[in-house]
Amino acid sequence: MSGIESKLAELAARFAARAPAERAAIAEALAAGDTQEVIDRAHKLAGIAGMFGHHEVGQAALALEEAAMASEDCAQPGAALLALLDRL
Repeated sequence: MSGIESKLAELAARFAARAPAERAAIAEALAAGDTQEVIDRAHKLAGIAGMFGHHEVGQAALALEEAAMASEDCAQPGAALLALLDRL
């Protein structure tokens, strides 16, 4: 494994390790109706998940971000994202 591959593997492991905390923060923001926090967290998650091979998480985060930005009901996209984060 090259140095770059090793570093990417380390970053991917850190991403997966942070998934429970990120899940909790998103769940809390959804429950509180904190739309801006939902948007901010979903946006960041959508941006980095794909870099570490978690494309479904990235797509789900993007769907949640878009729903929140459009002031739509976030229950379904939020639940989908939380379920994917549970699996990491």
